[in-house]
Amino acid sequence: MNMFDMGIIPTMARTLRTLALGFRDLLLPRGCAGCDAPDEVLCPRCVARFDGAHIRSLPVKGKTCCYACARYEGASRRAILAWKDHGDEECDGAFACCLARLALKVIKVIDTNQTAIDDVQAMPQIAGMPDIRGMRDVLLVPAPSSPASMRRRGRWQMAPLAKRTARMLNDSGVRTRVCPILRLEGVRGRSVQTSGSLARSKRIQGHVRAVGAIDDESALVVIMDDIVTTGTTMGQCVTALRAAGARHVVGLALACTPVRR
Repeated sequence: MNMFDMGIIPTMARTLRTLALGFRDLLLPRGCAGCDAPDEVLCPRCVARFDGAHIRSLPVKGKTCCYACARYEGASRRAILAWKDHGDEECDGAFACCLARLALKVIKVIDTNQTAIDDVQAMPQIAGMPDIRGMRDVLLVPAPSSPASMRRRGRWQMAPLAKRTARMLNDSGVRTRVCPILRLEGVRGRSVQTSGSLARSKRIQGHVRAVGAIDDESALVVIMDDIVTTGTTMGQCVTALRAAGARHVVGLALACTPVRR
């Protein structure tokens, strides 16, 4: 049995990483990703900004909604951009906590070994929430990123967020697993460079596909994304997941852009 099989090398690597991060924070103290408050990844005031439940209808057939933690403005916008475009991976944990809290507000789980979650019992029924009585599992599906985006950022940023959120939901008694089956292929240009809902829809039309099938029709499938603007990307994800066998689909996002009337 070698040192890797015994777990010694992975343990040493984690210890060295922890020490390196400690020295970095000592020499270069960080600030809050949203407001630059000292010695905070996301300060309590900015965390509170992500404690909402903003509803956005999705442009798909049938009544399907997305629920966002915050509005994409001010400190919330700065925090997401620091995480998404400037590599602030320390925000993974803070954002996963925000998404898990929102999930507990909008997911009602009835399992053979448990009753509905207490947090949901205390919340009013949210419009557009699917009827999931008898549901066994929750499947978290990270919204896809294009290969060019993943090369630019060095990772599929929603994947680690989905894993952390699933871990927190499982710890809260919600039987959850990550199902990363969506892919975005053949898309050119960045979504922020495309203006208008019609242009955004045409940009990704037919480019979102599922590489596997949903193996549990009674599961609640939750699409996780960072920002919802027009809802076209998440709507395409809903369509792809329904084609893959999903019956109950809902969206979850860190933020949604304010609706301009």
